[in-house]
Amino acid sequence: MHTQTIFELSQEAERLLQLALQNLDALKSMPIAMLDSTTEAMTGESNNVLPLHFSTRGVEAQHSMLNNELRKITRLEMVLAIVGTMKAGKSTTINAIVGTEVLPNRNRPMTALPTLIRHTPGQKEPVLQFAHVSPIDTLMKQLQDKLSNHDRGKLTQRLEVDKDMNVLLGRIEQGDAFEKHYLGAQPIFQCLKNLNDLVRLSQALGVEFPFTDYAAIEHIPVIEVEFVHLAGLDAHLGQLTLLDTPGPNEAGQPHLQKMLSEQLARSSAVLAVMDYTQLKSISDEEVRQAISAVGKSVPLYALVNKFDQKDRNSDDEEQVKAMISGTLMKGNISPGQIYPVSSMWAYLANRARYEITQHGKLPEPQAQRWVQDFAEAALGRRWRTADLADVEHIRHAADLLWEDSLFEQPIRKLIYAAYANASLYALRSASHKLLNYAQSAREYLDFRFQGLTVAFDELERNIVRLEEDMALLQSRQSVVSDEVGHEVEQALDASGTFITHQQNVIQQAISDVFSHDNILTLAGFSPASPHLHAGEDKGKLVLEDESQAQIVLSKISSSCELIMLDAQGKISRELALRFDQLESTLARSLNDAMRPIETRIKEELSHAGFRARISFPAFQASQLNFNTRVLFNDAIARENRPAGDVAGNSSVRETVSRWLNNPGWGWEDYVMTRTRYVIDVAQLHARFKQHIDHFCEQIRKALAAQVDVSVTAGMATFFAEFSLCLTGLQESLRDSLAVRQQNEHSTRALSQLLQQSLTTVTWIQEDTRLLRDDIQTLFAAEQP
Repeated sequence: MHTQTIFELSQEAERLLQLALQNLDALKSMPIAMLDSTTEAMTGESNNVLPLHFSTRGVEAQHSMLNNELRKITRLEMVLAIVGTMKAGKSTTINAIVGTEVLPNRNRPMTALPTLIRHTPGQKEPVLQFAHVSPIDTLMKQLQDKLSNHDRGKLTQRLEVDKDMNVLLGRIEQGDAFEKHYLGAQPIFQCLKNLNDLVRLSQALGVEFPFTDYAAIEHIPVIEVEFVHLAGLDAHLGQLTLLDTPGPNEAGQPHLQKMLSEQLARSSAVLAVMDYTQLKSISDEEVRQAISAVGKSVPLYALVNKFDQKDRNSDDEEQVKAMISGTLMKGNISPGQIYPVSSMWAYLANRARYEITQHGKLPEPQAQRWVQDFAEAALGRRWRTADLADVEHIRHAADLLWEDSLFEQPIRKLIYAAYANASLYALRSASHKLLNYAQSAREYLDFRFQGLTVAFDELERNIVRLEEDMALLQSRQSVVSDEVGHEVEQALDASGTFITHQQNVIQQAISDVFSHDNILTLAGFSPASPHLHAGEDKGKLVLEDESQAQIVLSKISSSCELIMLDAQGKISRELALRFDQLESTLARSLNDAMRPIETRIKEELSHAGFRARISFPAFQASQLNFNTRVLFNDAIARENRPAGDVAGNSSVRETVSRWLNNPGWGWEDYVMTRTRYVIDVAQLHARFKQHIDHFCEQIRKALAAQVDVSVTAGMATFFAEFSLCLTGLQESLRDSLAVRQQNEHSTRALSQLLQQSLTTVTWIQEDTRLLRDDIQTLFAAEQP
C-alpha cells in the first residue's frame, strides 16, 4: 500500500471534515425548526439522524457524526460494527473472530452499552480501558441512596437477583467505584456483566441510566487484545476495531434501538450476525431494518450463524445466500458478502487450539464447561475423558472442527482484508459521510434561501397549502387503509383456499399409504393375506416377528415423512410467492394513492420558486414470516425414549412421533411383545389425519396474525414518515416567514450567511467527490 498516498488522502479528508464542522457551526446560528416533539407525537419515539431541515437535533446529530469520522481519520481506524439479536450468537461470533474469549456469554442481554474490541499487536492478554467512567460513578451513588430506602424483597420480585446481581448490589452498598483499567478475561467479564446489570437495576429502581454520556464512540469501553488470526501478520497502516452493538431486542428497551442506529451510522462497515434457525423471525427483521436504515454509505456483510443445525432437507449454502440477498435484504447485500458459519464451533476450535498451544493440554472438563462442549462437537456424543489425553488427536479434531465451522472464509475474505485496508475503509467511510452531509446541507440551505426570495404572500400561501395537504393526507390514509384491507382479505381468502386444497391432497396421499393393500405390501404379504384383521381386530396388522414389525413401522414412517416434507416445501414456496406479490401490490396501492399529493406539493412549491426534494417513503411488509418448518417444529413433542425400547427402533419411533405429536408413538398400544406383534394401523391413520388438520389450521391462524401485525406496522411507518416530511417543509417555510417579518437588515444578513454556507458546501461536495474517486481507485488496486 502506498503510505504517502494514504497520508495525503487522510490530510484532505481531515481538511474537508473540519470545513464541514465549521459550516455546521454557522448553521447553528440560524433559526431552525424544533421538531423533536412533533416527531415523537407522530412516531412514538425520537428518530436518530433527521435531515437538516427537520430539526435542531438533526444538525446536532450531523455534527456528532462528522466529529466521529474526524476521530477515525486521525487514527486511520476501521470500525466494523457487529449487530445481531440477543440469541443470534453475537458474543460467540466476536470471540471467534478475535480467537479467544473476550466477551462473556449469558442468556440475558449482554450489550446494554456498546463495547469496542481493538486489535492490538502484542497484547496477548486482553485489557479493558474505561476512561469515561465518571457517569457510572455518579449513577452508583444515586443507586446507593435508592437502595438504602428500598425493600430488598420487593426488588427481588421485580428483578431476577442472581449471583452476578448480588455482587453488583454489594458493590453499590459498599461504595466500590468502577476502575478505569481491567486486565485479564475474568475481570473484564465481571466489569461488563456489572455494567449491563446496572441498566436492569436502574430501570427497576426508577433511576435514569446515563446513555447520553456514552453516545460518542470515544467514551465507550475499549478492549485491547491481539486477534489470534492476525497475529504475526505484517503491520499495516491503520487500526481494525470491532464494535459490539446492542441488539434491538436486548431486554426490550427501546432506547437501545436508537443507540444501535447511532452506532451503525458511525461505523466503517457492518457485519450482521443472523440466526439460521430464526431467519424470518420478527426480531431478526428488526436487525435487518436497522441495517437498511444505515444506507449504502456503509458496506454490509452477514454471518449466518448456527448453520451447523441444518439438516439434509434444509437449504444449502448457496440457497441460503440467495434467499437472504434477494428476499430478506431486498438486494441490499450481494451473496458474496454472506457467510453461513457455526460461530460456536469456530469459538470452541479456537479455544482448544489456544489451550493446547499455551498449556500443552485441555483443562479438566468438570472445571470448565466449554471443554465438554468442544469434546461433544469435535469427538461426538460418545466421547470419554480419556480421549482428551491424546493431544495430537485433539489438535487434529480441533482443526477439523474449525474447518467444519466454515469460519475460515470470512476470516480471510473479511477480517484479513479489513485489517490490511483499515486506513482505506476509514477514508471511504469519511468520504461517504461527507457526501451525504453536503447533499443534505445543500438542499436545506437552498430551500431556506428560496424562502427569503419569494414573494411574502406566496410564502404564506404555501404554508396554508401544506396544511391543506396534510389534512388531505389524513383523509387519504383512511381510504388507502380500506383499500389495503380489501387486498389483504383477498390474499388471505386465496391462501385459505390453497391450504384447503393442499390439506385434501396430503390426506389423500396419507390414506394411500395406510390403505389395506399398501400396508400388506409393505409387510411383504399378498393382498389376500389374513394378517390385516377384520372384526374385533379391524384395521390391525398382526405379525409373528418383532423385527418384521419394526421394519413395517419404519416403512410407514418413511412414506409419511416424505409426503409431509414434500407438502411443506410446496406450501412454503407458494405462500412466499403469494405474499411477495401482496407486498408489491400494497406498495403500489400506497404509491398510487399518495403520488398525487406529492406531485401537487412539488408543483405548488416549484410555482412559488422553491425546489423541494420530498423523500417519499417505501412501504415495507417484510416482517411476513411464513416458515412452515417452524410450524412443523411447534408440533413436535421431543421426549426421551421410554425405558425398554429396542435401540434399533429408536430413531424410527422418534421420527414418526414428531409428526404425530405423540411421544413414543404409543408403541405399547400398537405392538405387543408376548407371542404376537400387533400394529393398530387404523388408529395410527386417524392420528395422522388429526395432525394434518391441526397443522393446516396452524398455518391459517399464523397467516392472519402475521399479516395483520406486519401490514399495520408498515402502514403506520409509511404515513408517519410522509407526515414528518411535510411537517419539516412547513416548519422551514415558517422559519423563513419569521425572518421576513423582522427588519430588512436581518433578512439581508441571513441571506448573505446562507449564500456563504451554500458556496462552502458546494466546495465540500466537489472536493469530496474527487477524494472518493481517489479512494475507490486505491481500493481497486489493493483488492486481490
